[in-house]
Amino acid sequence: TSSVSSMHKTRHNFPRLSMEESNNGSDENDADSESSDTNKENVVIEDLSWRVAKARLEEEASKRSFLKRKPLKLSYEQSQKWIQRNWAIKTEEEFYDLVANGNLRTPYISKRPEEYYGERGEWISWDHYLTGNCTDSITEGRQ
Repeated sequence: TSSVSSMHKTRHNFPRLSMEESNNGSDENDADSESSDTNKENVVIEDLSWRVAKARLEEEASKRSFLKRKPLKLSYEQSQKWIQRNWAIKTEEEFYDLVANGNLRTPYISKRPEEYYGERGEWISWDHYLTGNCTDSITEGRQ
C-alpha cells in the first residue's frame, strides 16, 4: 500500500492555481485565449474524428473486396498436370468422388474445373483434363 500511496501522491503533485491566483486583472485576455484554445481543441477533435471514420470505412471496404474476390487457382495446364501426377483418376465421376470424400484439399485446384476453366475459356474436356497429354504441343494447338 505504501507504493500505491506514493504513486498517488506523485500523480497529484502538479501545482494548482486557485481562482484568486489566476485573476491578475487580465480577465478579457484569459477569456479570449480560453475560447481560442477551445476552438483549437474542437478543430483537432473534429479532424481526428474524421480521420478515424475514414480509416474505419477504408478497412471495411478492403474487407468486403477481399471477401468478394474469387480465389486464385492454378492455370488449366498446371491443374491438369497436378491432377494427373497425384491421382490416377480417369472419369468425371471419380474426380467428384475424390472431392466429395475430402481428398482434394488444395485450394489451388478447382473443385468444379469444368465450370471454373469454362468461364475462362480454357476447358477442353474431362478426358483431356484427367488423362490427356500435358505436352506443350496440345496447349499451343488450342490457342
